[in-house]
Formats: sequence, structure tokens, C-alpha cells
Amino acid sequence: MAGQYNPYAAGAKTYGFMRDAPNIGPSNPMGYRERDAKHRTRRNAVLRRMKKENAGQYAHPDFMRWL
Repeated sequence: MAGQYNPYAAGAKTYGFMRDAPNIGPSNPMGYRERDAKHRTRRNAVLRRMKKENAGQYAHPDFMRWL
């Protein structure tokens, strides 16, 4: 069992063979951009719905639209 990840171990963690970081090397930021764009779109839709609900405009398309 030597070299395996143990969350209860004391000291510096090692991931795999003598690596101290889980991801070493270049990473592609495109996945982060895609995730952030989806999050931003959903957040804006929820905020529009909340604004219409707080204003009492229950028949407005922004409120009626399912998320």
C-alpha cells in the first residue's frame, strides 16, 4: 500500500510516483470557460425570474419560463 493516497496521513501528500501536485503540466482553460458561461447564463436567468417575482409580474415571460 505504499505510495497510495491516504487522507488521514500526516505530512505532505503525494499523488502517484513522487508528485506533490495532482495535476502537473499545462491545463486547458477551455473547460473552465464553458463551465463559467453555463453558470453565468443560469444565474442571469434566475435573477431575471426573481426580479419579476418580486415585482409581482407573474405573467411575464421571464417568470413563466422554466429553468
